[in-house]
Amino acid sequence: MLPRRWWALLLGAGVILLVLGAVMAVTYSLAFVQRGETPGGLSLPFVDAYPTTTDVLLPPFGAFLVGGCLTFIGELQRRGAIVRGYGNNIALFRPLGLVMHAFWIVVSLAVWVAIVPLTLSKASLDQAASPSLSNLDGGSDVVFLLGVYGGLVGAITGALVGSWVKKAWYLRTEQRLGPPDPGTRSPGWWTFTYYWRADVWLVALGGLLLGVVPLPWFLGSTTAAVVTAGIGMVLAVAGLASSTQYRRSGMPLGTGSSLTGGATTEAGPDPTPTRRNRHRQP
Repeated sequence: MLPRRWWALLLGAGVILLVLGAVMAVTYSLAFVQRGETPGGLSLPFVDAYPTTTDVLLPPFGAFLVGGCLTFIGELQRRGAIVRGYGNNIALFRPLGLVMHAFWIVVSLAVWVAIVPLTLSKASLDQAASPSLSNLDGGSDVVFLLGVYGGLVGAITGALVGSWVKKAWYLRTEQRLGPPDPGTRSPGWWTFTYYWRADVWLVALGGLLLGVVPLPWFLGSTTAAVVTAGIGMVLAVAGLASSTQYRRSGMPLGTGSSLTGGATTEAGPDPTPTRRNRHRQP
C-alpha cells in the first residue's frame, strides 16, 4: 500500500497526464482530419507519418488511462485511506461536497458541448458555404472522432450526474431517517449499488449514448437519433432510479470495496472513517 503522503505526487502526475491527453486529443485529431493538406505526412509524437484512426486515438487514450488511475489514487489518498474490512480492502474517504460535485458536472457538460454541438454547428456552416468540399458523412474520420470523444465525455458526464443524484438522495434521506442500519442491508442492493456501482455505470452508459445522438441527427438519420436517444434515456433513468436505493445497501457514503478479495455482505464494524481520518468539507 502506498504511503498516504504520496498523494500530491500521484495527483499532480495524474492531472498533468490528463491535460496532456486532452492536448494530444485536440492536436492529433485536427492534424489527422487535415492530413491531406500536409505534404509528406504528419509529424506527431508516438504515431507514424501516415497513421490510421486507431493510431491517433491510442496516445491520448493512453494518457487518459494512466492519468485517470493516478488521479483517482492520489485523490483517494488525499481524502481518505484504505483499510481491511468485510473480507476485503475498503476505501474510506471524505465525499466531495454537492456544490463542487455539481461544478464538475458543468465542466464536463461544457467540454461535451465544445466537442460535439459546436463542432457540428461549425461544420454545418462550412457545409452550407461550400457543399462540394464537405466530407461529413457516416464514414468520415471527423464523425468517427467526434463519436469517440463525444461518447467518452458523455459517459463521464453521466457518471458524475448519477453519482451526484445518489449522494444527494442519500443525504436527504439520512436527514429524515438517520444513518442506515447495517444489520438490515439488502444483499442485492449491496451488490448492485455498492460493490459494483452498477447504478452509476448504467447512467454512464446512458450518457455515452446520449452524447453521440447529435451525430446521426446531423447526418440526417432521424430514426437512428431517436432510437439512440431512447435507449440512452432508458438506461440513464434506470440508473438514476436504482441510485436512490443506495441506502438499502446499508453502507454509508464515502466508502468503496475492491473488486477482488472475496468481499461479503455480512454486517461488520461500521466502515466509517475515524476522527483521525475525517477532514473538513471544502
